[in-house]
Amino acid sequence: MIIIKDTISIKNANKETVIDKVIYSVSILKNTKGLMFSRSGRMLMKSPYDSRTGIWMPFMQYGLDLIFINSSKTIIDIIYSAAPIKILKPRTWKLYIPKERCRYVLEIESGLAKKKRFAIGDQIEFDD
Repeated sequence: MIIIKDTISIKNANKETVIDKVIYSVSILKNTKGLMFSRSGRMLMKSPYDSRTGIWMPFMQYGLDLIFINSSKTIIDIIYSAAPIKILKPRTWKLYIPKERCRYVLEIESGLAKKKRFAIGDQIEFDD
């Protein structure tokens, strides 16, 4: 029997803080959709390889903190309060690209990265 977990917990090993109820996705299709059309949620997306793939936020209902994590599970970049795209406001049409190649992107609600004290260089732990 195979048991599939719906969500995982992300632990910041440097600060001893945890973010619970995170959807874990390794599917390219699920990663492309991300949290679009949802009213809330947290998601860790794994890429099959290290890349500087950008995140954009059409059809989002709320802002996100984007945490980019490399294959060694170290935070390499954080974008705080990424705003959703609003069709009639071109200033919101942004693509969020990490400074370095990463394997994972953690999308969490705006403000949670600072509240949980996540910072560049922190080591992240989760069941992969």
